Amino acid sequence: MWANCINNLSPFQGDLNVKIPKLLKRAFNEKGIFNEDEMFMPIRIVNILGRCSTAMYPDCPNTPQHHLHRVQRREGDPNYDIGRYYWFDFDIVGIDGLLLPLRTVFNEGDADCNDGFWGVVWERNTEKIIANIISSGDMETTVEAVSKQHINMYQSQEILIPTIFDSDDDNGGLLDDIIPANNLKLEKIIRLAIQFFYELIHE
Repeated sequence: MWANCINNLSPFQGDLNVKIPKLLKRAFNEKGIFNEDEMFMPIRIVNILGRCSTAMYPDCPNTPQHHLHRVQRREGDPNYDIGRYYWFDFDIVGIDGLLLPLRTVFNEGDADCNDGFWGVVWERNTEKIIANIISSGDMETTVEAVSKQHINMYQSQEILIPTIFDSDDDNGGLLDDIIPANNLKLEKIIRLAIQFFYELIHE
């Protein structure tokens, strides 16, 4: 069952028409790929669902311990100003053309606490948890795939996943600090989706 807050999300803008964002183009260019037709995107943002305050989703998996007490005390408060959850749907696109429909929520954390992102990735059709998003260090985020079925689905595919995300803006350093826990392709693809989405909403 999806969290109750999903029915009360605040809308915000993001340009879903951007096929290859600037950061990703630079990453492909670093690999010697300059023709957009050759830039295979293993992810497709389907829907920007909205955002909510941290207190509106007190049961989010992977909430850091130092936030739990404050969040539970302010449960349901839409004006709680520590962090913010972003919800979006995306598909993983396999080389074979098959789509894996996913739903993601992540919290951007509190700069004063030097948080990374935290949240979770589910399969949209089953609500099965596919991966954890963990605030793992000083402004550091770790993506940890937990579904063996889905790990195996992508590990053998020859997918070029961009990994270089330099940026001249203030978001660049934050984007660089998302780490695949076990260096798995599924983890790298989910990291790419988070980075792609984050650029869409901050352009």
